[in-house]
Amino acid sequence: METWKRFHEKELTHSMAHYIQAVAALGQESGAASVSGIADRLGVSKAGVTSMMRTLKTRGLVRHEPYGDVTLTEEGHRLAAQTARSRDVLTLFLEEILGLPAPVAEEDACMIEHLVSPGAMAQLLRLTAFLRSEEPAAIRFRDAFRDYLVRCEKGKAGSECPICRGICLRQAFFEDMGRAAANAEDP
Repeated sequence: METWKRFHEKELTHSMAHYIQAVAALGQESGAASVSGIADRLGVSKAGVTSMMRTLKTRGLVRHEPYGDVTLTEEGHRLAAQTARSRDVLTLFLEEILGLPAPVAEEDACMIEHLVSPGAMAQLLRLTAFLRSEEPAAIRFRDAFRDYLVRCEKGKAGSECPICRGICLRQAFFEDMGRAAANAEDP
């Protein structure tokens, strides 16, 4: 099966991840989460929370009786912790390695935290730890990456470029970023 068709097979949707994270946080703060507390934290309606709690309960991720508190099951705790760790690793990589501003790194990490496999996340953490280290190779890499200008491979263009394969990705990305920046400035 093609990868995009397997997207729905992930353990959590983006919305589910936010709900179990809210239940986990409220549980740590006060021992249990209420529907109204979750609604306030996420800025959603109580009816929306109740509906999602039914879904999460069916999946075995929360315990919730009507009008009662919400607590995470062992599996819910596992997924909440895994999602939080993934977000932390992604945020660190995006901010400290790629140099994105903190708000952008946090938003991007939030969007992909539950989509990346634990194995890929472990390798990303390993890469991030190495690149943040004082190893001479890591220092040289950081310096070279910071100073590297995005450019096509010398003398190769179009279909000959091993990165772009026919369309200049550098040009496309920078044009898209310029359009996005211009749109953000328009009132």
